[in-house]
Amino acid sequence: MLTTKEIIRFQEYLESGDWADAFEYAGEELRMEMIEKVEALLDAADVADRVVGEVLFKKDGMPKPKEASSEIK
Repeated sequence: MLTTKEIIRFQEYLESGDWADAFEYAGEELRMEMIEKVEALLDAADVADRVVGEVLFKKDGMPKPKEASSEIK
């Protein structure tokens, strides 16, 4: 599972222009890997959008949280 910190770090990497710079100077194999990584992230974002939307906006609203075996302190 990706952490929020990793996702934000990758977003910043894209926004800074560093991804574009790395892509410009990368060899063909690395370029393909970089494209595949972004495509996988976009596919995951599409799935997350669909699944989270279904959970949050279903007819009965958000499900109640399941009872935990112990209280969070």
